[in-house]
Amino acid sequence: MAVSPLSLIRGIKYTSIDFGHSSIKYLNTRVKNNKFKLLASGRREIPTGTINDGKVVDTHLLTKIIEDIFNEKNMEPGVLMLTPASGQEFIRNIKMPKMPREELKEALIWEVQDFLDLEAEKIALDYIISNEKEDQYELLVTGISKDVLNGYLEIFENNMLKVKVFNLEDMALISLLSKKKKLENPSLILDVGASSSKILIAAKNKLFLSREVDTSGNNFSNLFLNEENNQEEAEIEKKKFKFFPDQAGEENLNLMLSDINTAETLQKKVKDLADEIIFEVNRSLEYHNERNSENAVDDIYLTGGGLLLNGLVDYFKEEIDNEIFVIDPLKEFQIKDKTNQINNHFLATAAGTIMSEVMHNES
Repeated sequence: MAVSPLSLIRGIKYTSIDFGHSSIKYLNTRVKNNKFKLLASGRREIPTGTINDGKVVDTHLLTKIIEDIFNEKNMEPGVLMLTPASGQEFIRNIKMPKMPREELKEALIWEVQDFLDLEAEKIALDYIISNEKEDQYELLVTGISKDVLNGYLEIFENNMLKVKVFNLEDMALISLLSKKKKLENPSLILDVGASSSKILIAAKNKLFLSREVDTSGNNFSNLFLNEENNQEEAEIEKKKFKFFPDQAGEENLNLMLSDINTAETLQKKVKDLADEIIFEVNRSLEYHNERNSENAVDDIYLTGGGLLLNGLVDYFKEEIDNEIFVIDPLKEFQIKDKTNQINNHFLATAAGTIMSEVMHNES
């Protein structure tokens, strides 16, 4: 990327927009001499169905929301980057015979088109060479349909904004931890999102496993939803709630089948959901470690808005054998005013996308 003389003095401005199925998160920062200054951040909820399975459905509404975000925060985009909602992306480790670099990308497109079930000319693809041998490349390959990509780009074009970088959630999280030197050995990343939870097992420039499970933040929120309140009020009740797994008594079938939430049954229902996530984490660890005994997972890193449930992180630490750390995505950022700062759990993907681009420009 060309750098203007003024940018060398003031630093380069980056804006990262992270699309989810229930919200949009954004981060605006200036980077100079590898120091990150936070200029603006936030989160805007979007109605269910606005984005479906990673595809933009309501372009008009999203265009208006992006316009509002830039106007309300008076943001200058600088290097504008976006991460799409999950559902349509392709990420694989692929081995390819050595060939000229100018031929490699075309060969990879033909290699991945069967996975995406798309014609070659409709695939947007990128790759990282994770290991180069005498006669072979080991590659981390990412791809997505150009039609899906264009659905997101249209939102910004409608606002006279030009997106310069398109990233994927998995790659953003890997970059975030790689920048912090946390992926020298394979680790598991658990992102407890609103509509699903993502489990990654990765090392620097290498992805061993990526899967989504249904149990998510919304499942916890729905436990607090009843005839007398709405979704927003249920979220408020969830934030007040404190999870004490020891108070989750034995199942009382009559109470569990009724709509009545006693303190005991609510603790039990929360525990059941937490146990579902723990089961999937342990299942992923077992699957990976059996097949990669020389690269077994040591550490687990947590992120995502679902962690805002009081007591959930402590329960994970008690029930999972591996050492667990909570990701602080803004640890490297200088923050002048935290008054209107949203919770850091929401910003890992947006921060990772910025880290990824900065690391790319440094290389």
